[in-house]
Amino acid sequence: MTRSIRLRPWQKAAFEKYVAAGQDDFLTVATPGAGKTTFALTVARHVLSERPRSRMIVVAPTAHLKVQWAQAAARFALHLDPQWSATDGALPADMHGIVTTYQQVASSADVLRSVATDAFVIFDEVHHAADDRAWGDSIRRAFEPSVRRLAIS
Repeated sequence: MTRSIRLRPWQKAAFEKYVAAGQDDFLTVATPGAGKTTFALTVARHVLSERPRSRMIVVAPTAHLKVQWAQAAARFALHLDPQWSATDGALPADMHGIVTTYQQVASSADVLRSVATDAFVIFDEVHHAADDRAWGDSIRRAFEPSVRRLAIS
C-alpha cells in the first residue's frame, strides 16, 4: 500500500531541478538523515512513469542497505529484488528492478551492463565508488549504457 509522501523543501527544489535539467547524470549531496532515499525514490517514480519499459537498479554500499532500499521502495509501490545476483542473469520480470552492492558490480560488471541498457540507476553513497579503483571502473563499465543515473551522497 502506498501512502502520500510529503517532500521536504530541499527535496522538492532538488526534484524540480532534476526535472528541469533533463540530464542523464545528476548528483545530489545532502547530510545524513536529510531524506536522500525519499528524494531518489521520488525521482525513480518520475523516470519510470516517463519510461514505463525502463527498469531500475540501485547500487548500495552494503548487503544490509540492499534490504533497506527494497523496503523503502515498496512504500513508493516500487518492487526491487535485493537478492538478485549475476547468476540470475536477467532482471526479474515481476519486479521494477534490483538492488546490488558496489562489490557485486565489481565482480559482475558485464552481466549488469547487459541488463542496464534501458535502466534508471541510483548510486547510494556514491562516494564509496572511490574506495577501490576497481569499483569505479566497474561502475563505468556496467552502467555507461543506462538511460539515467542518479548519484546521492
